[in-house]
Amino acid sequence: MITEPVSFDLAVAGRNIDGRTVEARRFRSIGTDLTEQLGRTPTASERLMLMNAATIAMLCEQTAADLLEGKEIDQANYRRNVDMLGQLLIKLGMAQKSRDITKRGQGASDPFGAALIEATAVERE
Repeated sequence: MITEPVSFDLAVAGRNIDGRTVEARRFRSIGTDLTEQLGRTPTASERLMLMNAATIAMLCEQTAADLLEGKEIDQANYRRNVDMLGQLLIKLGMAQKSRDITKRGQGASDPFGAALIEATAVERE
C-alpha cells in the first residue's frame, strides 16, 4: 500500500483553484481513493489518468444527482462519460474489459463460458 496519499495539485490552466470548495474536496477524495486502489505510487502518466478519472467521475456524479432530483440530463453525454471513465480505469488496471461470450463460432475459454454459450444457444432454438 501507499504510505502517504498523493495530493492532487489544484493548479489548473495556470489558475490556483480554492481547495476548500465542496467540488475540490470531492475531487481530492475520489483521486485519493483511486490512488489507493492503484496500490502504489503512480507514474506521471498514471497521475494524469487518475486526475482525468477523478474529473470524469465527478461529472458522472453530478449528472446522476441531477437525474435523481428529476432534472433533465443529456443521456448520450452521460453514457460517453461513463464509457470514458471505464476505459481510463481499464488502462490503469483497475477494471477489466468485458468480453462478449455470446459470439457464435468462437470457442469458450473456460468451462463456465462454454456452459453459458451452450445454454444461450439452446434458449434461442
